[in-house]
Amino acid sequence: MPHTIVIFGASGDLTSRKLIPSLFALDCRDRLPDEVRIVGASRTPMEHDAWRASLAETTRKFAPKLYSEEAWARFAPRVFYHATDVGDADQVKSLAAFLQELDGGGATRAYYLATAPRHYEPAVATLHAAGLSDDTAAPRRIVIEKPFGVDLTSARRLNDALHGAFREDQVYRIDHYLGKETVQNLMVLRFANGIFEPIWNRTYIDHVQITVAEEVDVGGRADYYDRSGVLRDMFQNHLLQLMMITAMETPARFEADSVRNEKAKVLQAVRPWDDEMLGENIVCGQYAGYRDA
Repeated sequence: MPHTIVIFGASGDLTSRKLIPSLFALDCRDRLPDEVRIVGASRTPMEHDAWRASLAETTRKFAPKLYSEEAWARFAPRVFYHATDVGDADQVKSLAAFLQELDGGGATRAYYLATAPRHYEPAVATLHAAGLSDDTAAPRRIVIEKPFGVDLTSARRLNDALHGAFREDQVYRIDHYLGKETVQNLMVLRFANGIFEPIWNRTYIDHVQITVAEEVDVGGRADYYDRSGVLRDMFQNHLLQLMMITAMETPARFEADSVRNEKAKVLQAVRPWDDEMLGENIVCGQYAGYRDA
């Protein structure tokens, strides 16, 4: 069966730095099936070859050990582009027609929302209106990046919007930090290590510090940061996930539901901070030149 990955926000930072280099790496290692096609969708008008050329430059930068002209020439024919404003119902219908022409409608499709979070709800609505969530002919999936809402109310509203268009088993909520090798190795270090597992507790551990030593600056994401802020971008997802993996008890089974249940217990045990504690323990700062970005 053919497979089509549709990336909304194709001209954005996440696509060029993470998604395409990762798919390219899979292809280089013969782990991307021949039937997989990748379609980029964003508002920027662009031809297929122009997007491929742009991605070649960024992939050379972000996957230098794997990149070669020969490898890219083999990967590039999988890649297509269709200019689409995901909030415009007519343009999404045009995309639906393009996908039908590309894969005949019988392909497994994954819609990856690599857009600004404010576009999630409109995207879900237009995808549903265009019939792109209907999985009668073949499986359909939607992937949503963090942050998932800006507060409890908006997160619930987004969840309701998703469930109005997709079943829960079609929805993937993604925190890409969990895919990092070091993060994945934490589980092995904790639970499959006869040295550390017996002493991973408060008797032998005085305290834990989690440091995010980022090498990449805000770059072209100033507009996103001004809307979301670093707390929503890093703390309530990436850092809390690391905290939960570090502090959780051994799950009954190493499967999604059991791991999630143990993580939830950690969050429930976290003591909420009042205003006084926030003032004593948080220092806010801003890099020089940030406002010029």
